[in-house]
Amino acid sequence: MRKLRFLMAAVAVVLAVAGCRKHDRYQRQSGGTDNGSTVIDPQPQFELRQNDSWTITYDGRKTVGGDRVDVISTKVPNNVIYLVSVLSIDDYSSYEGDNEKFMKNELEWVMGMDKAEQAKYIYTGPQTLNFDPFRHGDWYAFIIAIDSDNKLTGEFNYLCFEVEQEEATEDFNKWLGTWRVSGRTDGRPARDVTYLLSVTSEENNMMYRVAGWETLEKEEEGWMQMNQEDIVTFYDSGDMYFTSQYIQTYPDEEYNDTVEEVFLGEIYYKGVWDTPGIYIIEEEDRDVACAALSEDGKTAEIKPVDVTAVVGDHDYETEFYDMKYFGWSQNEKSWFVYNENVAVFPLTMERVSEDPAPQTKSFLQLRGTKTRMQRGKIHVPRSERNRVKAVFAGNR
Repeated sequence: MRKLRFLMAAVAVVLAVAGCRKHDRYQRQSGGTDNGSTVIDPQPQFELRQNDSWTITYDGRKTVGGDRVDVISTKVPNNVIYLVSVLSIDDYSSYEGDNEKFMKNELEWVMGMDKAEQAKYIYTGPQTLNFDPFRHGDWYAFIIAIDSDNKLTGEFNYLCFEVEQEEATEDFNKWLGTWRVSGRTDGRPARDVTYLLSVTSEENNMMYRVAGWETLEKEEEGWMQMNQEDIVTFYDSGDMYFTSQYIQTYPDEEYNDTVEEVFLGEIYYKGVWDTPGIYIIEEEDRDVACAALSEDGKTAEIKPVDVTAVVGDHDYETEFYDMKYFGWSQNEKSWFVYNENVAVFPLTMERVSEDPAPQTKSFLQLRGTKTRMQRGKIHVPRSERNRVKAVFAGNR
């Protein structure tokens, strides 16, 4: 049984527009107007109608602006407002043929975004759309019509397409195997920390599955070995990027709670417009650190990525301070950490073996936990990703 150690009794919300509300317990936004999103009223009844005159096609994988993307094209009249939803066939099958429920969920998902994000998924007329590369397997791409009041009309069309896995390149394979990650904490006193990582391919030339983060090579009292978790890292031009991400949702019986587990980065704020200290960057899918190989491929260095953190209503240019697992308690409505005194950037990697280290069963397999739907995501260039809100975590 995992014993969860809570980090904060209260945290401060730091919003980009609304300013700072100090010492309030942090509440996650859920599609209200706080984040500029559109709130939708309950959907009226509608009749499903497949319109074969609308077309949606998968145009394959291409390089656009130096980035690898998967391309989806649509041909729809200019007077039609519609969503574009792309999801794996396995996730779609969970609806068991209930297309009305599926379309309502897709609209709710889009309307829960802020308006800038909504614009990436709502269109009129013909479009050519760049998505982050899809994992191999079968996918559905949907055109889902809505009216000017953001109501479903019931009209739609779809495409089922297959994505084949690429042959792994030599450079991609250089990261596979077992690595020893070493770093030093910034505590008082500081100490050395060593993790043993197993790196396997999640999708050739795109992403890796990494097990062992926050798992000490030599166990210590008071340290929670995170040896049932995996994270996904991303390959780009020879480097490997560590990215903030959702892990799973699981029931915690000891606390009669439900926990969302995520992997996030933190910054060390030293500005004067708000309380100095550690701030959590809670947004997912953000680059936190980049690992670059040495010429001989035997070592690597993990360096933090630059980030523009929105603290109060001021931008703060900095770089990430550390990265670790967090839990969100649905009972307490607050973040907690599994291990507080983790190593801070930079860290070093040393190759131990070209074979991945043996791992225990994943937390997902052991607990029957929930994961999020595998959706296609509109591609955003790496240079445009890292302006993010920050949440106060504590003083140094």
